[in-house]
Amino acid sequence: MGTAGKDGQEMDSAPDKSVKAVLNKKNISILITDSGLGGISICADVVSRLHRQPLFEDAAITYFNAWPEQNRGYNKFDTITERVRIFNQALVSMESYHPDLIMIACNTLSALYDRTEFSRHSGIPVLGIIDFGVDLIHENLIKTPNSKALILGTLTMIAENRHKEILIEKGIDNDRIITQACDGLPTAIERNSEGEAVNELTDKYIREAAQKIGQHRGKLFVALCCTHFGYSAPIIAQKAKQYVTDCVAILNPNGLMSEFLFEQGSDDVCYKTNLDIKVISKIEMDDVKIRSVSRLIHDVSPETAEALANYEHKPDLFVF
Repeated sequence: MGTAGKDGQEMDSAPDKSVKAVLNKKNISILITDSGLGGISICADVVSRLHRQPLFEDAAITYFNAWPEQNRGYNKFDTITERVRIFNQALVSMESYHPDLIMIACNTLSALYDRTEFSRHSGIPVLGIIDFGVDLIHENLIKTPNSKALILGTLTMIAENRHKEILIEKGIDNDRIITQACDGLPTAIERNSEGEAVNELTDKYIREAAQKIGQHRGKLFVALCCTHFGYSAPIIAQKAKQYVTDCVAILNPNGLMSEFLFEQGSDDVCYKTNLDIKVISKIEMDDVKIRSVSRLIHDVSPETAEALANYEHKPDLFVF
């Protein structure tokens, strides 16, 4: 799952040639997945960009909510083995939609992907958001001496520690990277990105992170390594300034993931892309969350907001 930078040069590894080939097609099916509704912001951005830069004549965009059970997400299963097994079954179901490309717009699921059986046998090109986040953090730490990065994520993503491991492999000192799990924050954000629950949880987790960081006089890059966190970036930035340092910059890789498609796509753009957008979910989604997230993405892509409001509930979407 390699990515490329804004100037088209290689960063982590060369983009898979099969991804490039897919993006040169005139008719394409793209499946974007997350556990919940954080990644639908990336879906909305892809749709919006296709209006401005129509790479394809026809594009079927499917948002696949891979949340596994009505009241239990991946972080609530006891072991990594269980989480990998469940996500593998979700991937098998995704394959039945015949996508030309799968975009894992979820840091938790991206961290699990390489462990799945699907990753070893499927011929479908897959992009994971972790690569984009790592490259973004690395670029900014290299450019800014005496800076540190605070990586915020879910329990599973922080436990897997992929961002930090790769950054250290790239030569970043261990003490420049602080990680903080934010359990419950994604769910609170879906209900109300500016609500009291988000404010309280953000306050709690940034204070915990501040204790790990200690006194810091340089710049602090706060990396939003959960796609939900972009919805509440102003609150996160405000808390980081309150508890750590006035010199804070938010790093959000969400936009880089959608941007990548248009950097790697054919220069031979079409007059217009005919779009078919659908949202599917194994669980029945809360009306409050649907209204809340729809409002957040509506200005970017009204069509995606409408597709979310009219999502398809499929209880047998995948079985584990």
